Amino acid sequence: MPLDLTAPGLDALLLGTALEMELSVRDLQVAEKRYLLVPEHLQRPTSPLRVHMDNALVYAQGSRAIGATIVDGSSDDRFDLDAILEFSTPAGWTPKRVLDELHDAFQGFPDVREIVRCTRCIQLQFAFMHLDVTPMDPFTAPRQERAGDIYHSPDKGDQSLFSVNPFGFSKWFRDRVQMPNAAFLQQVRDMRLRMAIPDRIAKGTIMADAEIDKLPPPINPLRDAPQVIALKLMKRYLNLRYANRDLKRPVSVYLSKTAVEVPLNQMGLCAQLEFFASELDRRMQVALETGQWPEERNPVFPQENFNDRWPKDINDMKVFRGDLKHLLSELTRARRSSFSDIQKIFDDLFGERVTEKAIRKYLDGLPGVAAATAYERGKGFVAAPALLAPAVSSAAQVSKAPSHRFHPGFLIE
Repeated sequence: MPLDLTAPGLDALLLGTALEMELSVRDLQVAEKRYLLVPEHLQRPTSPLRVHMDNALVYAQGSRAIGATIVDGSSDDRFDLDAILEFSTPAGWTPKRVLDELHDAFQGFPDVREIVRCTRCIQLQFAFMHLDVTPMDPFTAPRQERAGDIYHSPDKGDQSLFSVNPFGFSKWFRDRVQMPNAAFLQQVRDMRLRMAIPDRIAKGTIMADAEIDKLPPPINPLRDAPQVIALKLMKRYLNLRYANRDLKRPVSVYLSKTAVEVPLNQMGLCAQLEFFASELDRRMQVALETGQWPEERNPVFPQENFNDRWPKDINDMKVFRGDLKHLLSELTRARRSSFSDIQKIFDDLFGERVTEKAIRKYLDGLPGVAAATAYERGKGFVAAPALLAPAVSSAAQVSKAPSHRFHPGFLIE
């Protein structure tokens, strides 16, 4: 899969934009440390849930589990992560009590700014990130691996349980992703090294910085797969489109399942994103024409309906379809535009703060081209961009992760 087959330069800028959305190595280390602190905090001697946490299991779900985490883009470089907390619910506890007790047990969590009790999870809010911890009551053995019930307790309405298996879905997703050839993967790695993704969580802003520095840099090879890159770009685009709307955006797990069902496109990243958007548009069209709303099921656990809370009504689908058509129209325009016009298009689609940096970093890597003189906003490119040149990398010295007595159940890549 070459980088620039159907749209010279455009794929490189799409890739640069996607990389600018990523978390830095340090941000990923901080996030991993906070995952590890969940069982430690809940098992502390003064924890009100201490007696129920001996066999608790904590693991990443959602974007962190499949390599698709990005910064939000609609706020101050915030990113959200999700975790499942498995523990056996005491007999007689209602969903409301489970969430209330967990909210109380999280008080005093290191570096937390606010702890919010949500409908299905407890949200730990930190500077520049949120961690949503969803409690799950595991099914009794024998059971499908890590399947169980999560709790639904709204402010108004009935409490209920939902049977789910997010771990199984993440595994299905990872098994289904189609990896590109080695040349494409090397181009992605070279560009990432050259761009030096900035830290959102600076040193000195969290406790136990020394322990963070001892953790190895987390690596998820799926993040470089075109299907996952297209998913990241779609998520950022929708984040910006829905930022000022009083509407719930399509759920991430629905987007993720669709993204991996769109086959690897050999024509490049732009084509991958276009085919992804077209498939989502097709599904919305079918739903609107037939009246059969999308009911996307977990492929490894059909009892779980990913769209149980979206769409709320027909208008949700119409708005979403309008966004997809806008994205496709703008990508078509970008294919026949000058680089200066592509900049303006990307400002609208993915956010100016990301894409302007991506373009300048791209120019920095071109042999014999000075970024300061090659590109000027409003005037475009003085020099015609070439394909990316490999960056020179050096082996990093990584300390071994400290041992601990908890079993977080992370997905090991």
